[in-house]
Parts: sequence; C-alpha cells; structure tokens
Amino acid sequence: MLHSGRANQTRLNTAGEFQRREWGTEGFGSTALRHCLYAIYQTAAGDDPAVGRTYLKNELAADYWPQRLHLVALAEYLARLPMEHWRRDAEAARLLAGLLRQDSV
Repeated sequence: MLHSGRANQTRLNTAGEFQRREWGTEGFGSTALRHCLYAIYQTAAGDDPAVGRTYLKNELAADYWPQRLHLVALAEYLARLPMEHWRRDAEAARLLAGLLRQDSV
C-alpha cells in the first residue's frame, strides 16, 4: 500500500499507481477495497464513473448489490483523503461514490 519506504518519502499509493498490481490475488487483491481502488483508477483514466461502476458490477457479480453501500463508504473515505498526490483519484472516488449511491435495480 505504500509508494516508498524511504524516510520522509513514505506515502500511500494512489489508485492509479496500483492499477492492476495485486489485482485478484489472495488476501488484499480480492478485497472490496482493492476492487474499489481499481474502479477509481478506471474512473480517473476515463473521466467517467460509469466505467468504474461497470467494472464493479462485472467483477463482483452477485456480490455487487450486497456490497454496494460498503463500496460507497470506501469510495467516500478515499474521496476525502487530503493528500495532494491523491487529488485526481480523490475526485474520481467522489464521482464513483455518487454514482454508486444513486445506483438502483
């Protein structure tokens, strides 16, 4: 989760820096947080939260609806990160959270 381990340079990776790394692996790679980070990356890359939502619906399949509010909470938390290097991904997380919150059957 950390970008660098060097003194005074340690910071969290952004969703864009993660991209597909550790994606789908056991442990962290299969968590809701990891899926949310990848959806944020896709949202930021295409400036379209629908792309991130589609990823979540396809990847989580039957688990999407039961996890939707948890995904909203994760995205909203990430949207509030006050770190400068997270600015683009935080905005993508805000857009994604809004779309997920409004999603309906």
